[in-house]
Amino acid sequence: MVAFNFSPEFAGPVERREKRQTIRQTRRANVGDRIQLYTGQRTADCRKLSDVDPVCTMVMYCAIRPDTVTLGDASLLPRDKNEFARLDGFKDYADMHRWFSERYGTEYFVGYLHQWEWPA
Repeated sequence: MVAFNFSPEFAGPVERREKRQTIRQTRRANVGDRIQLYTGQRTADCRKLSDVDPVCTMVMYCAIRPDTVTLGDASLLPRDKNEFARLDGFKDYADMHRWFSERYGTEYFVGYLHQWEWPA
């Protein structure tokens, strides 16, 4: 079982099932893995964001650069990079790039996109 911890700013969208993807520095899950979603891990405020554990449906290379996002399979990228950023819980691509730049201290973030779906 794989666990993802989300910052408080992303906990609500994950709980409401609006955010169904996350980008991490390392590959954390494989397609078919059950995923547990948390906020506040390693604190007294830790809580699970979903009673039902979703299933990982896709994992692929992802690079976030100042003017573009690159995925391992470009055909899976939404037509608009702002749409991609909104799927990840950001206002637009500029907001997404700024967040990753501040968080990781680089203009060129490289990691892995993980997507999931909840069982019916």
